[in-house]
Amino acid sequence: MYDSGRMDCQECREVLSAALDGEAAPAERAAAGAHAAGCPDCSRYAADADRVTRLARVGPAEQMPDVAGTVLAALGVTEPAPAPAPVEQPVLTCVSGGCCDAADAGPAPAGSACGCLASCGCGCQEGAPCRCGTRAA
Repeated sequence: MYDSGRMDCQECREVLSAALDGEAAPAERAAAGAHAAGCPDCSRYAADADRVTRLARVGPAEQMPDVAGTVLAALGVTEPAPAPAPVEQPVLTCVSGGCCDAADAGPAPAGSACGCLASCGCGCQEGAPCRCGTRAA
């Protein structure tokens, strides 16, 4: 049995155990730490006790049934209705012969209700009525 002059092994182990439970005073923890630093048996005891305590406190959780719906219902909380599915917007392009008809124009970017390109010049990008004929692509 190691005796550091201030604490023997039995007392050290009691303080180490109390420290794991948050019950040891700072001076006691310091004395036990000093003892364990010079005593291989108490150092091993401290490591093993810490490991066991940690396993007991943070072990894997058991699978439990999901009770969230039951709890929310008991509290009078209802789940919101699912959001409606987004409505697919057609891609619009100018009809052949319209003012923005070009071989490389492709589908019009978003920006106007009719789908005209910003370069078409009909004024719909600035809020004027569209003068182009448009169609869904």
